[in-house]
Amino acid sequence: MHLHIGGCAKLRGASLFATGFNAGGAAMAQITITDRGALDPNEAIAYLESQGHEVTLLDTLDPAELLAKTPNCEGIVASFIELDAATLRALPQLKVIATTSVGFNKIDVAVARELGIDVCNMPSVASEEVATHAVAGMLGLLREIRASVEQVEGGEWDYSALPLPPRVSELTLGLLSFGRIARKVAERALPFFDRVVAYDPFVPEDAWEDGIERVHSTDELLAQSHVLSLHALLTDETRGFLDAENLAKLPQGAVVINVARGELIESAALLAALDSGQVRSAFLDVLDVEPAPADDPFVAHPRVQVTPHSAFRSDATLREYFMVPAENVTRVLAGEQPHTLVN
Repeated sequence: MHLHIGGCAKLRGASLFATGFNAGGAAMAQITITDRGALDPNEAIAYLESQGHEVTLLDTLDPAELLAKTPNCEGIVASFIELDAATLRALPQLKVIATTSVGFNKIDVAVARELGIDVCNMPSVASEEVATHAVAGMLGLLREIRASVEQVEGGEWDYSALPLPPRVSELTLGLLSFGRIARKVAERALPFFDRVVAYDPFVPEDAWEDGIERVHSTDELLAQSHVLSLHALLTDETRGFLDAENLAKLPQGAVVINVARGELIESAALLAALDSGQVRSAFLDVLDVEPAPADDPFVAHPRVQVTPHSAFRSDATLREYFMVPAENVTRVLAGEQPHTLVN
């Protein structure tokens, strides 16, 4: 199987927090913040208003509400709302959409391009945090940290009753994609593992990191990965990548890490692989349904650890997640190049 996993947007322009952007005499624009999740947009709102723009915070995932309340918006800052072709065509003044995420799969980018709407993401803000979260998760699983803590908290002190960990320095870590986050995972993990291998057909040879072995197919990647960490963008081609067929290609007792998108994994196939022992354990910061329902089988599984899509969080990122999109919107409306243009 030869999988195209998608490239990374390039960081454009100077500092993400350069001050004194020239508004170029542009008239006040209407900017809509559709939804904010658990993030605080107040600093970004104040910044946008300081640039002379009118800001509406809808706090909705319903495109119909967006169309009803701000049909003439020229800029959108979006988190989880779906902006499909019909919605985009119904916003005649729209010039730019800036996401608060790396992923932009909820936006019809092709139609946006057709309509002359710039789409910007933010590929680098939380790279450090997400990479650290992934490595912490894989090391915690390999060293059986949770089982050890739970045993002691339960009043026992018998390490012989715990699952026997492998020696990490004898294992190979495999990375699906070798973009910003995967590179930081490799940098952090390399001292612990025997080898780190990665698959990414979009990275040129002269840009490959020293010490990281390149494989040239997903089959090679899977066959060598005692620990498989997923970092690909979600596309039609990558959706459901880790299915029963590909899980069977992993070494027996492999560990699966996913801090990218829940839909990269076929949930039923991973559960079956966990039950058969083909997969030893899994660390999932993302699920195909979020928030996780009360009966989610991964949450209850004794060899799966689920975190609530929190890998991005730190004191620094909570500010940056709205400020970077706000600056992207401002730059486009002023006729300038945004920092992280997708299309």
